[in-house]
Amino acid sequence: MMVDMKQIHGIQLDILKKVAYLSSKHHIKYFMTGGSAIGAVRHQGFIPWDDDIDIGFTRHDFEKFLQVAPTEFKSTEYFVEENRLNPIYEYDFAKVMSKGTRILERGREEAKSQNGIFIDVFPFDKMPAGKRQQIAQKQILQDILKEIRRRFYPDLYPDMSLDTKYASMTLEQLYELRLQIMTKYDDRPDLTYVNLSSPYEYGKERILPNEIHQFTKMKFEDLKVPVLSAYDSYLTRLYGNYMKLPPVEKRIQRHILRASVDGPQVLPEDEPDGQRKIRPNGFEAEAG
Repeated sequence: MMVDMKQIHGIQLDILKKVAYLSSKHHIKYFMTGGSAIGAVRHQGFIPWDDDIDIGFTRHDFEKFLQVAPTEFKSTEYFVEENRLNPIYEYDFAKVMSKGTRILERGREEAKSQNGIFIDVFPFDKMPAGKRQQIAQKQILQDILKEIRRRFYPDLYPDMSLDTKYASMTLEQLYELRLQIMTKYDDRPDLTYVNLSSPYEYGKERILPNEIHQFTKMKFEDLKVPVLSAYDSYLTRLYGNYMKLPPVEKRIQRHILRASVDGPQVLPEDEPDGQRKIRPNGFEAEAG
């Protein structure tokens, strides 16, 4: 039985609309990244089997977003998760989630923080030009991540050594050190932007300095969203031939295993007569 993708997409689209409004109000520039950028270019909306939305900010705009979003979202159906806002959220990027929803997310089955239907919000920092500096940055971030995971999920990492140079640090100190390492080169205008929170290998999701501030508006369902004007270069570096559909067996949901929604949810207009569907309370299903 499949998760109701139409409902999930409808909620995620509502979150994106709120983020877009907030970004416009506060003069913050977001852009579609990863599979969501492919969705805009290739499908004019969601990749049909994709179960999340990915957006990016430069680090400067990411920090500004974190300053204004909690207050802006306070009286809405949404909230922001980021480790400086909630220390039991362990990741180095943010999520905007829908209140009254709950999911079981692949890879976060043991998560201690709230986990609702979400969109991912990634900061783009600067990657050093030298190979030695790149290796050092990559290694330190990996070591910090291992220590954080050991703290959160000791049963999943029983063989991980306690005798590391990070073992004596508090969780907040680990978060702060990780942020320092991620932003170490951000004052260098000549360097390439990189998503250090990316699920791909270090340095793979890159944006060149002359690409980061030029955007094209593209259709994404019933929205017009900003995509890098150099989307072809960005997506080709990341995916190769991104216009080619993957084999049928790889067209699968990768994140949401189960989901539940409190109260009725409105879906996008997808009926021939233009009527909007309402799903009943207690929606819950498993991906398979």
